[in-house]
Amino acid sequence: MKHYSKHYLKHCILIATVSLFPGIAWAQCAVGSPGTNCTGPLSIQPQAGNTRQSAITFVDLGLPTPAPLAGQYTLSIAGGMILESDNGKSYHSLVGPPGTQGANGPAGPQGAPGPSGHTGAQGPPGVQGPPGTPGTLAAPADYSFSGWGWFSANSGWSEIGYTLYRNQIDMLSATTVRLVLTLGTYVLPAGSFAEAEYTPDGMNWFALSGRVPLTTPFGIYSTAWEGMPTGANGDYVVRLVTFNSGAGATQVSLYQLHLQFK
Repeated sequence: MKHYSKHYLKHCILIATVSLFPGIAWAQCAVGSPGTNCTGPLSIQPQAGNTRQSAITFVDLGLPTPAPLAGQYTLSIAGGMILESDNGKSYHSLVGPPGTQGANGPAGPQGAPGPSGHTGAQGPPGVQGPPGTPGTLAAPADYSFSGWGWFSANSGWSEIGYTLYRNQIDMLSATTVRLVLTLGTYVLPAGSFAEAEYTPDGMNWFALSGRVPLTTPFGIYSTAWEGMPTGANGDYVVRLVTFNSGAGATQVSLYQLHLQFK
Protein backbone atom coordinates (compact mmCIF):
# COMPACT_ATOMS: atom_id res chain seq x y z
CA MET A 1 0.00 0.00 0.00
CA LYS A 2 1.74 3.17 -1.01
CA HIS A 3 -0.28 5.61 -3.17
CA TYR A 4 -2.36 7.93 -0.93
CA SER A 5 -3.13 11.59 -0.94
CA LYS A 6 -1.07 13.55 1.59
CA HIS A 7 -4.19 15.14 3.00
CA TYR A 8 -5.75 11.77 3.71
CA LEU A 9 -2.68 10.12 5.22
CA LYS A 10 -2.09 12.87 7.77
CA HIS A 11 -5.55 12.28 9.17
CA CYS A 12 -5.20 8.54 9.65
CA ILE A 13 -4.52 6.96 13.04
CA LEU A 14 -1.25 5.01 12.76
CA ILE A 15 -0.38 1.93 14.89
CA ALA A 16 2.11 -0.98 14.54
CA THR A 17 0.88 -3.36 11.76
CA VAL A 18 -0.89 -3.03 8.38
CA SER A 19 -4.41 -4.45 8.18
CA LEU A 20 -7.49 -3.43 6.24
CA PHE A 21 -10.75 -4.03 7.99
CA PRO A 22 -13.52 -5.91 6.10
CA GLY A 23 -15.44 -2.66 5.51
CA ILE A 24 -12.95 -1.51 2.78
CA ALA A 25 -14.57 -1.01 -0.61
CA TRP A 26 -12.69 -3.79 -2.45
CA ALA A 27 -13.82 -2.45 -5.81
CA GLN A 28 -11.36 0.47 -5.31
CA CYS A 29 -8.31 -1.78 -4.77
CA ALA A 30 -6.43 -4.22 -6.99
CA VAL A 31 -3.38 -6.41 -6.57
CA GLY A 32 -0.30 -4.57 -7.72
CA SER A 33 3.34 -5.45 -8.20
CA PRO A 34 4.37 -5.20 -5.55
CA GLY A 35 1.58 -4.73 -2.96
CA THR A 36 -2.00 -3.56 -3.43
CA ASN A 37 -3.04 -0.43 -5.29
CA CYS A 38 -6.19 1.48 -4.33
CA THR A 39 -7.89 4.41 -6.02
CA GLY A 40 -9.02 7.26 -3.86
CA PRO A 41 -10.72 8.66 -2.08
CA LEU A 42 -10.44 5.56 0.10
CA SER A 43 -13.08 5.05 2.76
CA ILE A 44 -12.90 2.50 5.59
CA GLN A 45 -16.26 1.33 6.86
CA PRO A 46 -16.18 -1.05 9.83
CA GLN A 47 -18.50 -4.06 9.81
CA ALA A 48 -21.75 -3.87 11.70
CA GLY A 49 -21.20 -4.69 15.36
CA ASN A 50 -17.52 -3.83 15.23
CA THR A 51 -16.21 -2.94 18.72
CA ARG A 52 -12.74 -1.67 17.79
CA GLN A 53 -11.70 1.76 16.59
CA SER A 54 -11.04 2.13 12.84
CA ALA A 55 -7.31 2.19 12.06
CA ILE A 56 -4.63 1.59 9.49
CA THR A 57 -2.01 -0.65 11.06
CA PHE A 58 1.59 -1.01 9.87
CA VAL A 59 3.72 -4.13 10.42
CA ASP A 60 7.44 -3.49 10.93
CA LEU A 61 9.25 -6.12 8.83
CA GLY A 62 12.65 -4.73 9.61
CA LEU A 63 13.28 -4.10 5.89
CA PRO A 64 14.56 -0.95 4.15
CA THR A 65 11.92 1.70 3.49
CA PRO A 66 10.66 2.14 -0.12
CA ALA A 67 12.72 4.55 -2.19
CA PRO A 68 11.18 8.07 -2.23
CA LEU A 69 9.70 9.00 -5.63
CA ALA A 70 8.73 12.35 -7.04
CA GLY A 71 5.01 12.95 -7.01
CA GLN A 72 4.47 10.33 -4.28
CA TYR A 73 3.89 10.76 -0.56
CA THR A 74 4.84 7.62 1.33
CA LEU A 75 4.46 6.39 4.90
CA SER A 76 6.72 3.63 6.15
CA ILE A 77 8.44 2.31 9.28
CA ALA A 78 12.09 2.55 10.23
CA GLY A 79 13.74 2.20 13.62
CA GLY A 80 10.39 1.67 15.30
CA MET A 81 8.99 4.99 14.08
CA ILE A 82 6.40 6.04 11.45
CA LEU A 83 8.24 8.04 8.77
CA GLU A 84 6.99 10.08 5.78
CA SER A 85 8.56 10.96 2.45
CA ASP A 86 7.13 14.02 0.61
CA ASN A 87 7.42 14.21 -3.19
CA GLY A 88 10.63 12.22 -3.43
CA LYS A 89 12.33 13.88 -0.45
CA SER A 90 14.04 12.00 2.38
CA TYR A 91 11.96 10.36 5.08
CA HIS A 92 11.26 12.33 8.22
CA SER A 93 9.43 11.62 11.43
CA LEU A 94 5.86 12.78 11.88
CA VAL A 95 6.67 13.45 15.51
CA GLY A 96 7.79 17.04 16.05
CA PRO A 97 10.67 18.04 18.32
CA PRO A 98 9.84 18.29 22.03
CA GLY A 99 8.55 21.63 23.15
CA THR A 100 10.28 23.81 25.70
CA GLN A 101 9.81 22.84 29.28
CA GLY A 102 7.10 24.71 31.07
CA ALA A 103 7.76 26.82 34.10
CA ASN A 104 7.77 25.15 37.47
CA GLY A 105 4.51 25.23 39.28
CA PRO A 106 4.14 27.03 42.58
CA ALA A 107 5.48 25.30 45.64
CA GLY A 108 3.00 23.30 47.64
CA PRO A 109 2.04 24.39 51.12
CA GLN A 110 4.49 23.60 53.85
CA GLY A 111 3.52 20.79 56.15
CA ALA A 112 2.83 21.52 59.76
CA PRO A 113 5.80 20.95 62.09
CA GLY A 114 5.78 17.75 64.06
CA PRO A 115 5.42 17.78 67.78
CA SER A 116 8.53 18.66 69.70
CA GLY A 117 10.14 16.12 71.95
CA HIS A 118 10.00 16.42 75.68
CA THR A 119 12.87 18.24 77.31
CA GLY A 120 14.64 16.12 79.84
CA ALA A 121 14.61 17.17 83.43
CA GLN A 122 17.49 19.34 84.49
CA GLY A 123 19.93 17.67 86.79
CA PRO A 124 20.64 19.08 90.20
CA PRO A 125 23.35 21.72 90.40
CA GLY A 126 26.78 20.43 91.24
CA VAL A 127 27.98 20.71 94.75
CA GLN A 128 30.35 23.62 95.08
CA GLY A 129 33.49 22.81 96.90
CA PRO A 130 34.82 25.03 99.65
CA PRO A 131 37.24 27.75 98.61
CA GLY A 132 40.87 26.85 98.91
CA THR A 133 43.10 28.39 101.46
CA PRO A 134 44.84 31.57 100.32
CA GLY A 135 48.14 30.83 98.65
CA THR A 136 51.28 31.88 100.40
CA LEU A 137 54.30 33.39 98.77
CA ALA A 138 57.71 31.94 99.25
CA ALA A 139 60.29 34.10 100.96
CA PRO A 140 60.91 37.29 99.00
CA ALA A 141 62.90 36.39 95.93
CA ASP A 142 65.99 38.39 96.89
CA TYR A 143 67.61 39.54 100.14
CA SER A 144 70.54 41.95 99.74
CA PHE A 145 73.56 41.94 102.06
CA SER A 146 75.49 44.36 99.83
CA GLY A 147 77.33 47.49 100.85
CA TRP A 148 80.92 46.35 101.13
CA GLY A 149 83.76 47.39 98.84
CA TRP A 150 86.35 45.23 100.49
CA PHE A 151 86.54 43.09 103.61
CA SER A 152 89.44 41.76 105.74
CA ALA A 153 88.78 38.05 106.19
CA ASN A 154 90.55 36.44 109.09
CA SER A 155 92.06 33.00 108.72
CA GLY A 156 89.36 30.42 109.12
CA TRP A 157 85.73 31.58 109.63
CA SER A 158 84.66 35.24 109.65
CA GLU A 159 81.20 36.89 109.58
CA ILE A 160 80.86 39.46 106.81
CA GLY A 161 79.89 42.81 108.33
CA TYR A 162 80.08 41.32 111.79
CA THR A 163 76.72 41.25 113.62
CA LEU A 164 75.52 44.52 112.06
CA TYR A 165 74.63 42.95 108.67
CA ARG A 166 72.51 40.05 109.79
CA ASN A 167 68.94 39.78 108.44
CA GLN A 168 65.65 38.34 109.69
CA ILE A 169 64.10 36.22 106.92
CA ASP A 170 60.79 34.35 106.89
CA MET A 171 61.68 31.17 104.97
CA LEU A 172 58.66 29.11 106.04
CA SER A 173 57.36 28.49 102.49
CA ALA A 174 60.66 28.67 100.58
CA THR A 175 61.65 25.53 98.64
CA THR A 176 65.03 26.41 97.09
CA VAL A 177 67.84 28.87 97.79
CA ARG A 178 71.06 30.17 96.21
CA LEU A 179 73.81 32.68 97.10
CA VAL A 180 74.99 35.23 94.49
CA LEU A 181 78.00 37.57 94.92
CA THR A 182 80.40 39.79 92.96
CA LEU A 183 84.18 39.65 93.41
CA GLY A 184 86.51 42.57 92.67
CA THR A 185 90.28 42.88 92.63
CA TYR A 186 91.16 41.08 95.85
CA VAL A 187 90.44 37.40 96.31
CA LEU A 188 91.30 34.71 98.88
CA PRO A 189 93.60 31.70 98.54
CA ALA A 190 92.47 28.46 96.90
CA GLY A 191 89.90 26.58 98.96
CA SER A 192 88.32 29.77 100.36
CA PHE A 193 84.58 30.39 100.01
CA ALA A 194 81.49 32.22 101.31
CA GLU A 195 78.14 30.77 102.46
CA ALA A 196 74.89 31.76 104.18
CA GLU A 197 73.96 30.42 107.62
CA TYR A 198 70.82 30.55 109.79
CA THR A 199 70.19 30.13 113.50
CA PRO A 200 66.94 28.78 114.98
CA ASP A 201 67.90 29.77 118.55
CA GLY A 202 70.33 32.66 118.26
CA MET A 203 73.25 30.48 119.37
CA ASN A 204 73.78 27.59 116.97
CA TRP A 205 74.45 28.28 113.28
CA PHE A 206 73.72 25.93 110.38
CA ALA A 207 74.57 26.10 106.67
CA LEU A 208 71.70 27.55 104.61
CA SER A 209 73.22 27.85 101.11
CA GLY A 210 75.93 26.19 99.11
CA ARG A 211 79.47 27.57 99.00
CA VAL A 212 80.68 30.19 96.49
CA PRO A 213 84.49 30.15 95.84
CA LEU A 214 86.26 33.48 96.54
CA THR A 215 89.33 32.76 94.42
CA THR A 216 88.73 34.35 90.97
CA PRO A 217 88.61 38.18 90.61
CA PHE A 218 86.18 40.29 88.60
CA GLY A 219 83.06 38.23 88.18
CA ILE A 220 79.58 37.31 89.38
CA TYR A 221 79.47 33.90 91.03
CA SER A 222 76.65 31.89 92.57
CA THR A 223 75.71 28.49 93.87
CA ALA A 224 73.21 26.29 92.06
CA TRP A 225 69.58 26.34 93.17
CA GLU A 226 69.45 23.86 96.04
CA GLY A 227 66.61 22.56 98.18
CA MET A 228 66.15 24.12 101.58
CA PRO A 229 68.13 22.28 104.28
CA THR A 230 66.12 20.25 106.79
CA GLY A 231 64.96 22.55 109.58
CA ALA A 232 65.62 25.77 107.64
CA ASN A 233 61.96 26.55 106.89
CA GLY A 234 61.18 29.15 109.51
CA ASP A 235 61.46 32.82 110.39
CA TYR A 236 65.15 32.90 111.28
CA VAL A 237 68.14 35.22 111.52
CA VAL A 238 70.53 34.77 108.58
CA ARG A 239 74.19 35.81 108.17
CA LEU A 240 76.95 35.52 105.53
CA VAL A 241 80.35 34.13 106.44
CA THR A 242 83.70 33.52 104.73
CA PHE A 243 86.19 30.73 105.15
CA ASN A 244 89.79 31.87 104.47
CA SER A 245 92.12 28.96 103.87
CA GLY A 246 95.19 31.18 104.26
CA ALA A 247 97.40 31.48 107.36
CA GLY A 248 96.46 35.10 108.13
CA ALA A 249 93.92 37.86 107.49
CA THR A 250 93.48 38.68 103.79
CA GLN A 251 91.58 41.45 102.06
CA VAL A 252 88.78 40.33 99.71
CA SER A 253 86.71 42.59 97.41
CA LEU A 254 83.02 41.72 97.99
CA TYR A 255 80.41 43.93 96.35
CA GLN A 256 76.98 42.51 95.55
CA LEU A 257 75.89 39.90 98.13
CA HIS A 258 72.39 38.42 97.58
CA LEU A 259 70.49 35.50 99.03
CA GLN A 260 67.69 34.41 96.66
CA PHE A 261 64.69 32.10 97.25
CA LYS A 262 62.02 30.30 95.24
